[in-house]
Amino acid sequence: MRETIDIIKQWIARQWTVCKPWMQRQWKRFKPWIQRQWKQFKAWSIRLWHLWTDPDNRWLSVPCTMAALLVLLVLVKCCQGIAYNFTNECKIYKLGYPIDEARALAVVLNDQQADSLIARNVHDTIAYPIINERYFIADNFDRYLASHRADTTGAPVSDIIAVVNVGLDRDPDVSAVQCDTSKGRLMLINRYHYLDEKYKPKKLVAFKTDYCYENQKALPDVVDAFMAMQQDCKRQTGAQLMVNSSYRNYKQQTATYKRNDKRFVARAGFSEHQTGLALDVTSLQHPMRWPFDKSKEGIWMREHCHEYGFILRYPKERQHIMNNSYEPWHLRYVGIETAKRIHDEGITFDEYYAYYIEREAK
Repeated sequence: MRETIDIIKQWIARQWTVCKPWMQRQWKRFKPWIQRQWKQFKAWSIRLWHLWTDPDNRWLSVPCTMAALLVLLVLVKCCQGIAYNFTNECKIYKLGYPIDEARALAVVLNDQQADSLIARNVHDTIAYPIINERYFIADNFDRYLASHRADTTGAPVSDIIAVVNVGLDRDPDVSAVQCDTSKGRLMLINRYHYLDEKYKPKKLVAFKTDYCYENQKALPDVVDAFMAMQQDCKRQTGAQLMVNSSYRNYKQQTATYKRNDKRFVARAGFSEHQTGLALDVTSLQHPMRWPFDKSKEGIWMREHCHEYGFILRYPKERQHIMNNSYEPWHLRYVGIETAKRIHDEGITFDEYYAYYIEREAK
C-alpha cells in the first residue's frame, strides 16, 4: 500500500513539473485582461455608489439601481433556464409527460433510473401510475416497468407492484438468499429466502395433548397464543382447533417433502416450520384438512387469528401474488401488532416484509 502511495506521489510531482510552466504562461497572458475587467467593475460600482449617495443625483440613482437589479434578475433567470434544460424533469417532460408527472418522476427516481427512462425515448403511460401506488418501492422501478412490458394478462398496476416486491419476477434458483434470522419472529422464509441446514430455534416448548395431535413443539409465544386462540374459538363456536404439525427440523422436512404433494410442502430449508413459528391447524371435529376452511372453526380462525398474532400465510385471494397454493390451515406467528396490520391492509407477509422491513432498512 505504501509503495502504491509513493508511486502516486511521484506521478503527481512529474505532472506538476510539466504543467507549472504552462499555467504560469497562461496567468501572465490573462492577468492584464482580468485586471482591466476588475478595474472597470470597480469604477462602475463606485459611480453607482456615488449616484446613490449624492443628494443631487438621487432622482437618477433609483432608476439606475432598478435597471441594474433588473439586468441581474434577467441574468439569473437565463442561467436557471439553461440549467433547467439539463435536469431530469425537463428531459422527462420533453418525452411528452405532463409537467406535474415529469416533476413527480424526477423527484422519486434516482439519476440512473431517470436516465434509463429517458433513454427509452418513449412516453411510458404506466410510469406515473406506478410511483403513485401504495406499496411502490423506488429501488424496484425498472423491474416494475419490465414486468409490465412482459405481462400479457392485463394485470392491474397494484398486482405488478406486489409481484415485483415479493420477487416473483426473478428465478428463485438464482436469486435465493439466506434468511436474516436476526429479524426474529419477523424473519422471512419462502422460495427466495432459506434457512441453513443447522438452524434450530433456541427454545422450543411442547404443546399439551389437548391442543395437538402427536408430539408437537413451537416457540413459547406461539404456544401461548395458540392456546388462547383455541380456548376462545371453542367458547364461541363449540369446536376445538388442534395443531396437526408445527416445528420440523431440516431432516424431518426433507422426509415430509418426499412423501407429500409438492404443491403444499416446501423443500427443506425453505419451510417456515423450521423456524418454530408456523403451525398447520385442523380441528377435532374435522381432522382431515380439506374441508377445514368450510367449517365454522376454520372460518372463525381465518377471521380472528390476527387478534392473537397469527396470519393466514397463504390466503386464497393472494395466490396469484405469492404463486403458492391456498392453505387455509397454515398459520404463521408474527406478533399481534404486525398481524393486525397485515390483516387490515389485506396483504401477505411477503409484501409486508418487502415494504415495511427491507425498504425501511435501506
